[in-house]
Amino acid sequence: MDASRPLLLQARSPRRRPRFAICTLGCKLNQSDEADIRRGLRQAGLVEVDFSAEADVYIINTCTVTQLADRRSRQMLRRAHRQNPGALVAAIGCYPAVNPDELHAMPEVDLVVGSIEKLTVVDEILDRLQWENQAFDADEPVEQAETRTRRMIKIQEGCRAHCTYCIIPQARGAPRSVDPAAVIRQVREAIAEGYREVVLTGTHVGTYKWPKGDRTLRLADLLERVLSETAIERLRVTSVGPHEIDERFIALLKHPRMAPHLHMALQSGSETVLRRMKRWYSTRQFRRAVRRLREEVPDIGITTDLIVGFPGETEAEFAETCAFVREMGFAKLHVFPFSPRKGTLAATMPDQVPPRVKERRSAELRALGDELHAAFVARHQGRELRVLVEQVATTLPDGSCLWSGYTGNYLRVYVPGRADEDLENRFVTVRGVAPHADGIRSDPPLRVD
Repeated sequence: MDASRPLLLQARSPRRRPRFAICTLGCKLNQSDEADIRRGLRQAGLVEVDFSAEADVYIINTCTVTQLADRRSRQMLRRAHRQNPGALVAAIGCYPAVNPDELHAMPEVDLVVGSIEKLTVVDEILDRLQWENQAFDADEPVEQAETRTRRMIKIQEGCRAHCTYCIIPQARGAPRSVDPAAVIRQVREAIAEGYREVVLTGTHVGTYKWPKGDRTLRLADLLERVLSETAIERLRVTSVGPHEIDERFIALLKHPRMAPHLHMALQSGSETVLRRMKRWYSTRQFRRAVRRLREEVPDIGITTDLIVGFPGETEAEFAETCAFVREMGFAKLHVFPFSPRKGTLAATMPDQVPPRVKERRSAELRALGDELHAAFVARHQGRELRVLVEQVATTLPDGSCLWSGYTGNYLRVYVPGRADEDLENRFVTVRGVAPHADGIRSDPPLRVD
């Protein structure tokens, strides 16, 4: 680090614990990495504070999936430096993996660590601080910036699909999976820490595989082990593709402790666009997988990602996407206008779609997403719902609260609670009443677990 920017820590009492703050952008995999980094820094004796507070160390866990994500990452790095010009500012994750020179050139940035080396950032920060869990004032309050509700656990990362638009293989590297024994250990640790839900996450968790003797363990094998060897109350998986949806996987989704929710990235509902994207499935295969899921798990919530304005996308192809999305009846859409990423084939393709066209199509698809989400919410009105409550969404004038949490199929529920009632990290059974904000409002709890 530049000697002209001494850490504020060095100018203060050596008995004061260093403060750190983390800002994570992007996917659930980043959230899992954040949890590991947070745990390592806390175990070393550092204190976490909110990102808006003054800290000695700011960590920006970046995303680079779009140009907007890059810009947001740079904004947060500059904000961290403004909040404390003497702090150590670390840029970690996918953006440094893809474009480290841009970040090294930023005067606000002291440390640049890519995705594959991300977890080494804890040791690097401790070394920069010259901190070895030295003696500190025992009366100093320790702020806890996270809840004990839902824990992200990484079971896999990396990808070799090389879709024509995607920078992730460059950012995350080749596919690699986590030893099942290590996953089981982390789930048990999460339970001991008070978490009631675990989300198994990765770049594409459906590609999970681990060699064991003369066979290869797949995602279904891992799920069976987690369910049989731990007491986690709710287990959720993300990012699966239509090829991973088989009878065994569907049977596991019916398990009472499995969350009936999947995120299946469609990207386009047009066959010709999917071929230009070099996706590994067709709309026919995707449709068949969704139909099987809905037949066997009627309450399942299926969410998806969509890219609009891919190079060469015509009005007819966009209309095909809209029709297919409506047919699939997704619970929620994540819509992204195509963003050319340097080093990908799509960035050099002809017939790039003008920004105004991408904006219009994005707005149309998001409006369709709102319509489908409203239908998903409406199906839950009048029904009993089991919700894991996460946090207070609103404090009402009479001092009571409106809490928010999620059902197993990933519907956000707003639950009224008394002023003297703490519902955080509790499973509650409620009855859905009416649409509210981005979910549904319920009656007060019928039961609290």
